[in-house]
Amino acid sequence: MSEQVAWRGSAEKGESHLTLTATDDALVQAAWQRAEAVRPAFDAMMREIRDRTNEQGSQLPGDKLSEGVAEVDFSLKTLESLRGKIARERREDPEKSAAQLLAGMKDLNRYTLLFEAESYTHGVQQAFQELRARGFDEIKVQNTWTDPVYKGINSAWEHQETGQRIELQLHTPDSFDVKMANHKLYELSRSGALEEEFGVKRARPYIDAANQLQNERYQTCREVNGEKLPIEIPRDHEQLAKPFARVELVGIAQEHHLAVVRERTDEPAPAVAPNQSTQQNMSVAQLSELKGGVKSTQTQSASSAQSSTQSSASGQAVNPAAGLARQRSARGNAQSTGNTAAQGPAAQQNTARPRQLPQQNNNGRGRGH
Repeated sequence: MSEQVAWRGSAEKGESHLTLTATDDALVQAAWQRAEAVRPAFDAMMREIRDRTNEQGSQLPGDKLSEGVAEVDFSLKTLESLRGKIARERREDPEKSAAQLLAGMKDLNRYTLLFEAESYTHGVQQAFQELRARGFDEIKVQNTWTDPVYKGINSAWEHQETGQRIELQLHTPDSFDVKMANHKLYELSRSGALEEEFGVKRARPYIDAANQLQNERYQTCREVNGEKLPIEIPRDHEQLAKPFARVELVGIAQEHHLAVVRERTDEPAPAVAPNQSTQQNMSVAQLSELKGGVKSTQTQSASSAQSSTQSSASGQAVNPAAGLARQRSARGNAQSTGNTAAQGPAAQQNTARPRQLPQQNNNGRGRGH
């Protein structure tokens, strides 16, 4: 007779299919309590690393010590989020026990450091040096700056003497903003709720739609002189780790798939509902700005997108994203190197703007969300 369910995921989030037995839930709670006990020491350490990388303009989101808050916000994965993660992974791989999954956890204690694009690579290198000086060895460093739906670096570290682990995400302010705005879309695409509702095969277009919506935010996350531009990729990020893409966009999502995803995640509907041709023109031109962008399966769509981005007789690009792509290509792919100087004075002016960090979601950041 199977053990009774002791915990079940939130129906409101579409995760009621995720469950834990009493035995597994006890193991999860014990692991969370151990992470809670070391949180103060890790919080203090990350504040020190932030301060020692201050010349690179480092920021530690969630730090409110100046306001009298001792803990760095969200530096401990919530118990509910940990339960959901273990339940999800048990469902995906029933051969692995909860104890095995918990032993491999790297993000119970987790932090984010931000650096502006022009100082990002140097700042990350310096932060890594600070961790090594404190007796930490890297477990992983994942560079997904070429991924279409999650751009940044996710690293995990283990202390040589105690075996304690932390996750450290490295972002620019813009990539952090997008990550936070995309949180619900990311959770929907990975939770299994869509597969549960539509079946594995039928869910695929909805997952693709969620990925497309996440990618689209990267197309307009910077503003220079009133113009929305794609994210600035940090120069020399390849030095930190070999970049790779975990997701491939395989086409242009149908509007009815997008509508379902928007409804599930409270995403705003477009101001003017685009027809399929208009949507394809926008997406192909904009997604081509970023590595790991859409791979269109419709030749006619690609041709239509190309014709829609031709310059006018006055020399001004009809489609700003496509015009920017041509300029960057002529400069030798300046975007992929993140060379602010190559992008001109407007971009330099933009990177100096005051920034206000968004409020983080306390449901856990995963991959890292």
